[in-house]
Amino acid sequence: MHGMPAFPPPEAAPPVFTTPEPGAAPVPEPRYAVADAVPGTEAAAGSAEAEAARAAAYQETIVATFGGKRGLVEAGLPTIVFLIVYTATRSLNASLWSAVAVAAVLTVVRLAQKDKLQYALSGLVGVAVSAAFAKFTGQARNFYLPGVLQNSGEALLFGISALVRWPIVGVLIGPITGEMTAWRQHPERLKAFTVSTWLLTAMFAVRVAIEVPLYLSNQLTALGAAKVLLGYPLYLAVAFVCWQIIRKAPLPKETATPSS
Repeated sequence: MHGMPAFPPPEAAPPVFTTPEPGAAPVPEPRYAVADAVPGTEAAAGSAEAEAARAAAYQETIVATFGGKRGLVEAGLPTIVFLIVYTATRSLNASLWSAVAVAAVLTVVRLAQKDKLQYALSGLVGVAVSAAFAKFTGQARNFYLPGVLQNSGEALLFGISALVRWPIVGVLIGPITGEMTAWRQHPERLKAFTVSTWLLTAMFAVRVAIEVPLYLSNQLTALGAAKVLLGYPLYLAVAFVCWQIIRKAPLPKETATPSS
């Protein structure tokens, strides 16, 4: 999936604290209880603030999933370098070493800055796997094969999960919002998560439908360009649409209480 991670939009705004009894610790209330507790215009203002907080948290989490805005740029850079070098030289070794070298430098810089190891190594590992496919087969087009295979598998997995009414988007988001699997008993939430899962399934399917013919016909320049354009730009667009769908489905009135 072009390195796409789990789909994790946090929907709960920061907890609002009630006035405690003397000597008692503050007790957080769920976000969805605020509008019921405050009448009139104050309730509307509170609801708007909570919605803004949810949207901001969602956007930050989507970007942070890739290692921040910097991670979005770095993720596609080795692929672009491979494409440019191969187009200019038609040398598989030069292209592979250039891509790996760029990924390695980015990794070293992140490690030197004491960034999270996950972000520092994920890009390097992905490029190394792609390079290994191309090197061991002697075919430059196989640099893109791991991504094609991953998209095919994820399209199948997401589609099946939606068909059996256990959409992956809901499974991933439930623990974050605290509703766990309670959304399955709420038709609006179930529908929102199912539609979102189908949208992601369609995204994977579009990638496969475009990239497989380019791969089979050995059109490397077009395949490399498709991988970049259908990667994070497309994912972020689909994630935005999913968020618009999910945010309109009200949270369950009660969420699961974590076990102590």
